[in-house]
Amino acid sequence: MKFLKLSLAASVALGAFSTASFAQPLEDAIKGIDVSGYLRYRYNDDRYDANGFNKDSVANSNATHRWKAVADFKAPVADNVAFNFGILYNNESQNVNHGNTYPGQGSGLGSGKDGSFGVSTFNAVITPDSTATTVIIGKQRLATPVTNAGDDDRGTGILALNSDLEGFTFAAGAFDSWSIDDVHQGYASGSNDGTSVTKPLYTLAGIYGVDTAYGHFGAQLWGFYIQDAVDALGFGELSWNNATFDVALQYALAKLDNSDSSILGVLHGTGVGARGNKSNISESNDLFVINLGANFAQEYDVPLDVKLGWVTNFQDGTAVTLNDDGTAFKYAGAIWWQNNATGISTSALLPRGVHGFGNEQEISVFYGAIGYSMVDSRLRIGLDYVWGNNEVTAGNVTLRDTDFQEITPRISWKHNKNLTISGYYAYLMTDAPNVYYTDPVTGNDRRFEDEDRQRVRVEVKYSF
Repeated sequence: MKFLKLSLAASVALGAFSTASFAQPLEDAIKGIDVSGYLRYRYNDDRYDANGFNKDSVANSNATHRWKAVADFKAPVADNVAFNFGILYNNESQNVNHGNTYPGQGSGLGSGKDGSFGVSTFNAVITPDSTATTVIIGKQRLATPVTNAGDDDRGTGILALNSDLEGFTFAAGAFDSWSIDDVHQGYASGSNDGTSVTKPLYTLAGIYGVDTAYGHFGAQLWGFYIQDAVDALGFGELSWNNATFDVALQYALAKLDNSDSSILGVLHGTGVGARGNKSNISESNDLFVINLGANFAQEYDVPLDVKLGWVTNFQDGTAVTLNDDGTAFKYAGAIWWQNNATGISTSALLPRGVHGFGNEQEISVFYGAIGYSMVDSRLRIGLDYVWGNNEVTAGNVTLRDTDFQEITPRISWKHNKNLTISGYYAYLMTDAPNVYYTDPVTGNDRRFEDEDRQRVRVEVKYSF
């Protein structure tokens, strides 16, 4: 056999000719592909007084610039199969930190490091002709009631949806790995990069909706199982709405894995970073929400919307979600959950704060919100108010009994169909828990001081 030796230039030329028959103009290559997404900028300024309920703490702030870009490409259906591909850029880490101990020293390189950039979704969508069924295979968003319905929570696996029965949609999903933006770095066994959990997640769901002369009635029921984390998790909702009013009842119940093999052990156990450590968590958790709303614009030509609600629990804890930011639960306010001041969070993947996760917790939160639209509904001003109580006990001993209030004015301007500018000022007043602490300097016991938190947010979002 005689071998042909080619120069580098000839090899490149040969490669170019071999693929030329598959090349096509860019206009033809992207024909029929739908592109959607958004560009978003956020400025957050968080300020604290009596941080950690310690009146001697240094008043500080944490200001951040945040940029996010999302683009999803959807190819046209060919022979009942389509492909989706998404990219995500997310910079959440540039701190300005005005007024801190070392002023002028923020994180990032130059004007902020690049942050995270990569493939957010990559999947095939199969839609057979003979049935109203959609099967999604690959990396996809986890848009469930217990995860963030936005862009950050994703799973790799398969999801099947069927709507053959009128008014009903049934769903079944299995994911061998998944990612939640609330997961802390290196929190669990099975975590490769601190954000991806390599434990199987399974879900089943049924969703129903029907329009009647009395309004739209809806219901949904979801069930979840996560190996070595969640033995059972269920979410249910009953809803009704017409042109003016809407009512929703929501309830979630979770039994968390408290065994030695649970991946929650590292996060909630008594040993720091000890794999296989018993979780020391409240196994039984639930959350109940009732929400009443009204919008008088369509029926009465009054651009006013209001809502009232109550949030509470009946089991030992409130850990009924995987991500308490952007879930299906309805509420008002901006910062009263997911912080150590109130001690309230619904996520099983977040630490419970200084009093631990294994104690009994009872919350009661009332909220209200009102909004008024002007200038052809392009300008909206609103006000949220929240009052709540969080009581933590161990047996007959009260470890914490905290009252809090949040007042949050809001404003938004829809410049055009693509561009929206919005912002809010959230002020959270938290009464100190009914406990004492030992001053590390004097050795004297004294009561905690009330803590105040404030956040200013400005957001500019362009959707396409």
